Amino acid sequence: MKQSIRSWIDDLASVIFPRVCEVCGRSLAHGEHILCLECLTDMPRTGIASDAFTQMHIRLASPGLPVEKAASWFYYYRDSPYAKLIQQAKYNGRPRLARTLGRMFATEIAPTGFFDGIDVITPVPLATLKFIIRGYNQAKEIALGISDATGLPVEEMLHARRHSTQTRRTSYQRWINTRGVYTVSKHHTPDSRHILLVDDVMTTGATTLSCLTALHTASPAARISVATLALAHKY
Repeated sequence: MKQSIRSWIDDLASVIFPRVCEVCGRSLAHGEHILCLECLTDMPRTGIASDAFTQMHIRLASPGLPVEKAASWFYYYRDSPYAKLIQQAKYNGRPRLARTLGRMFATEIAPTGFFDGIDVITPVPLATLKFIIRGYNQAKEIALGISDATGLPVEEMLHARRHSTQTRRTSYQRWINTRGVYTVSKHHTPDSRHILLVDDVMTTGATTLSCLTALHTASPAARISVATLALAHKY
């Protein structure tokens, strides 16, 4: 009975607020969520979800900053319709979209064993002013979605000292721009736990490297893996 009522409410809501695919804009069929089956199938997946040495490890290669596992769901091309998933979740006041994408991503890669051995999830933080303007941190919402799918706890270990936009910067400028931006909150200690660092998209890896530096400085024994919804194909 409850299921029938819920289905009826969902049908009514879909008439008032049509459910459409976030990529192609077509109406979603029953059983489809966020993406239609065709767009979900055609998503430019990276296939990266392991502890093997990948292009994510290459972008993050730095002495004394080991990355155990790395995962990313799809390639980010600026002119691709799939780029809208990141843009909508990040800039258009859509925290629920970010969380849903995080849950879908985690559900898809969980069978690979990627989350085995991970103790806690921590998102890349936003500076206070940027958080106030946006109203939410899309990386935290993605982390919460991954938590929904895996049961792993989310802990905001990192703090951003200042706003650090990376848009339209060169690789070197991105690296310089993120130096010293992130610190570990005094209320959290990484210890020797296995931490999953989460963000929306990785371009050069400069932001991730800055976060890795902060975590390893606070606790050299910490084990860190990285997951992003998207991986920029070129930068």
